[in-house]
Amino acid sequence: MRGMVVFLVFLFVLMFLAWCLNVYRHIRAGGWKGFAAAVDIIGALIIAGMTVAVALPLLK
Repeated sequence: MRGMVVFLVFLFVLMFLAWCLNVYRHIRAGGWKGFAAAVDIIGALIIAGMTVAVALPLLK
């Protein structure tokens, strides 16, 4: 069971890093305003929340 938790957290971390790379590219391109900024921030929060929501119940 612990191996599954570690693997799921690893996948979520990879997804979060890809999301952060996308945000970085938006900021560097200069088009990170308004709706794009809101979607990027909310998406990162959703990914972080999913990581906690999936990992914590499986650790008990």
